[in-house]
Amino acid sequence: MDTNVEPFKVGFLDEGIFADDAQFDQRVREVIRFRFDEAYESGEVDRPIDLIVSRGRGLPHGTAKAVCDAWRELADAGVLVIIGPGITDNCIAVVPLFESRRIPTINFPGTTLSRGQYGFHYQIGSLYDDGPLIARAMARRDLGSVAVIRDRSPIGAEFFEYFEEECERSGLTIVKDVKCSPVATDMTTEARDAAASKPDALVYLGFGAVLLDLSRALTALGWDPPRFTTSAGMHFHSKPDDERREMSGWVYVDQVDEQNTALSGLLDRFEARHGRRPFDVLTGGMYDMATLAVLGIRNAPVHTPEGVTSGLERINQEPAVLGGARTVQGFGPWERTALKGPDYLFLREMRGVESLRYDG
Repeated sequence: MDTNVEPFKVGFLDEGIFADDAQFDQRVREVIRFRFDEAYESGEVDRPIDLIVSRGRGLPHGTAKAVCDAWRELADAGVLVIIGPGITDNCIAVVPLFESRRIPTINFPGTTLSRGQYGFHYQIGSLYDDGPLIARAMARRDLGSVAVIRDRSPIGAEFFEYFEEECERSGLTIVKDVKCSPVATDMTTEARDAAASKPDALVYLGFGAVLLDLSRALTALGWDPPRFTTSAGMHFHSKPDDERREMSGWVYVDQVDEQNTALSGLLDRFEARHGRRPFDVLTGGMYDMATLAVLGIRNAPVHTPEGVTSGLERINQEPAVLGGARTVQGFGPWERTALKGPDYLFLREMRGVESLRYDG
């Protein structure tokens, strides 16, 4: 292969959720770079792929403007496709940008509102599927009443919409609906209000930034109800052991499955090169989205953003690293949901410092 060529450019929009550059490099850049190197070394693409990163500290701790400015910076750099953002609020904010600039953007929130002609949705969590999944699990345990604590945000509102509908279908009664700031650091009042309603179970619906503080508030109150949450619980994978112990007891929606051979194969190859084996949702998600970018470029009839848009629409039945063993990914003309299959979401439970499959 001729190495005297211009590399393809792929953008990544960093919303500022990582503590420092080292954490970003380890959890995002290394994984995406690993997939791009695999593609070039195997001949999957005929030239290297450069990863261009732009940062903007987005919601809930920053601003939508910062994310929009970062997106524009990537577009102006001439990237063929952008990966990110991933937080619902920020994804909604950039929809007008990718639709007007006509640059395919693979975003990874839970909301359906991030999709469009150029908005390709890779679901890390699902605001429309998470709630029904946990409501059905509660019904199987004959937990008849539930108190809800949810973020006062688009994420909390969309989670609640679908959760409430499934509660009605399953015969569950929501006895308390408490809203909280998505950046709260003291959840004592919210926990106390929920406990006062004497529910059979507690559910948290939101982004998950408050989940550790909510767990601390429950401990301080001495209240230990059956507790369920959405893909917000996947933050558990990145927590230190002391914080994991504090969060023990939550049943939550996850997408990292030991039985997925695509995941175990990736981890084998990654460990051989980098000496570590990161079993977490970001590793799987970043690798999958990098695969989508690679295949979009490979399938493109011409290497422009419009061409890569067409290339993404030609991805079918590609094994996915995230999700259960039967999960595949791909798109189609006007079909913008990446992950497909009956077990792309499933339940796990936080027990001490471990996350275990939940079969209740």
